[in-house]
Amino acid sequence: MEVHNLMEEIVFSHVNDLFDVAKKDRAEWLTCSCDQCRLDTICYVLNRVQPRYIKSARGLAHNQMIESTDRAQLQADINRIAVEGMKQVLSSKRPHAAAQESLPAAPAFNFPTIVGRILNGNTFEPVSSISVELLIDGERATPIDPSWENPCKITGHTPGTYTFWVIPVSAKAERENRVFNFEIRAAIPGFEEVHHYFELGLTSEALIRTAYNAEHSCIVPDIHLFPVEDELDSMRD
Repeated sequence: MEVHNLMEEIVFSHVNDLFDVAKKDRAEWLTCSCDQCRLDTICYVLNRVQPRYIKSARGLAHNQMIESTDRAQLQADINRIAVEGMKQVLSSKRPHAAAQESLPAAPAFNFPTIVGRILNGNTFEPVSSISVELLIDGERATPIDPSWENPCKITGHTPGTYTFWVIPVSAKAERENRVFNFEIRAAIPGFEEVHHYFELGLTSEALIRTAYNAEHSCIVPDIHLFPVEDELDSMRD
C-alpha cells in the first residue's frame, strides 16, 4: 500500500506551465527557467499548500468530486504562491552549473546527506553569513548535483545549518566496504577557524541513489566557533 499526495502532481504541472507561459511572453522578471529553478519553485509551493493524500481508487474518485468553486480557488491559490515562489527563487544569486556532474557506473558507494549546525561558542546561537566547506580524503567533495553547493553558504534564512550531498563513488563490486575520511572547514572573521574531522564507513550497492531520503542522513554534532584570543582580550577590557 502506498500513500500519494495529489498536490505534487498538481503543483508540478502548474509551476511548469507558469514557467512556460512566462518564457513565451518574455516576462522581464524571468531571468532563468532551468530545471533547478523550476524544482526549487515546486518545493516552495508544496511547503505552503495543504497536502491531499490518497491511498486508493476511492480516494482519487472523491478528489475528482471537489466542487468546481473549490477547484478554481485551489488553482488560484497555487498560481499566486507559484508566482511568488518563482520571483523569490529567481532573485536568489546562486551558481547554476552548466551541466550536472556525470554519475558513476554502479556498483557504487552512495553517500548520505550530511547535515549539521555551526554555533557561536559563547552564546550558543546559530551563526550566519559564513561558508562551510566539505572535504573528502583531503579534496573538496563534489556535490551530487548543482543544488547541493560546496562550499555551503549559511545565510539568515537558514541560520547555523549546513547541508551536503556528495556524488557517489564507483566500487569494484557490490558489498565492498570502505571508510571515507571527511573534514568540515568553517571560518568567520574574528573567530578561530574550525576543522572538524569524521569518518563514514559505507558498503557499495548495485544502484546509484539520486532520490533524497531523509532517513539516509548523517547528522554531524554541533560545531562551535570561538573568538580569537585578541578578540577575547578586547571584550574583557
